[in-house]
Amino acid sequence: MPRSSGQPAAAPTVRIRGREQPYLSCRRVRRRQYYLLHPVGSPLRERYAAFDPLAGPGGDFFQVQVWPPGAETEQVLCVLRRLKDDAFPRVVEWSRDGGTTVCVLTWTEGVSLADYFATLRAGRRPPVDPGQAARLMGGLANGVSRLHQSLRIGHGDIQPANVVITSHPSRLALIDFGSACTAEAGTQRVDGDGRHPCYSAPELHDSTTPVSFAADQFSVSVLFYELLTQQVPYGGLGGKAGRAEYRLQAAQALLPPSAMSAACRRLPRSLQQRLDDVVLRGLALEPAARFPDRHAWLQELFETQARFRLTSELPAVENLLTRVVQWFVRPRSR
Repeated sequence: MPRSSGQPAAAPTVRIRGREQPYLSCRRVRRRQYYLLHPVGSPLRERYAAFDPLAGPGGDFFQVQVWPPGAETEQVLCVLRRLKDDAFPRVVEWSRDGGTTVCVLTWTEGVSLADYFATLRAGRRPPVDPGQAARLMGGLANGVSRLHQSLRIGHGDIQPANVVITSHPSRLALIDFGSACTAEAGTQRVDGDGRHPCYSAPELHDSTTPVSFAADQFSVSVLFYELLTQQVPYGGLGGKAGRAEYRLQAAQALLPPSAMSAACRRLPRSLQQRLDDVVLRGLALEPAARFPDRHAWLQELFETQARFRLTSELPAVENLLTRVVQWFVRPRSR
């Protein structure tokens, strides 16, 4: 039957693993065609989950990023050229297109922390236990430390929308490097448009401040606190607590995780104290009061995880989180 003039047109679809799925548009990059499925990462940037039906048997998923012309794009390209570690997205190909730059990166399968936190707050899933949170954050801290030490890159925008919980095995992976910069270019950093005021360290609210290890440590600690308590620290202010007008209020509002989480309070007192200490030190508003280097930070996180392993079985924890991630992914759409 012909469609009436007032009836909206059906969304175009592409066949993915035997099922028809809607897509937003097609984007040609060099000789390959990518079907853009839905936005990912920071909502202020043009990033998409994409599918290429010709990428091997059955096709494969990718992330397509579109950048406008300007200094920020050149900064990002400089960062992406260094990301040759399998723990981070890697550039598959890129091209200049009518003044814009289009980058195709490898896809990270999983669910964003932003979606996961929203589900926890809605009560549709139980919160993760403290041991699981410590394991996940220890892995993320290792990745961030590797960025700074081996690749000499500061991320600068570690927030829930830019972190994915993967499965097989479950871990936390960074997916968006739009505000990242190299150590050499740090003092000339171009301020990215996606930085979150609550998750960014207080010192990054001044766009002339370079992205340091201490700044990324603060952002990871905000996520750690939220994963344990389902609350942003400093009474919801996060990094904004460093502003002069908020400092007094923030000092009174910051409570240790054990005061906010029943699961943390059920831990042995010594483990409870260790968990509080490692999270709160990473959340210090002054960079000098945080862990001084990656060795001190990772050692404290490692010892905290070791204490948890004395009383819990890691495979059971991993299997539980994998089932949660699979509950989100329907089918294979993040």
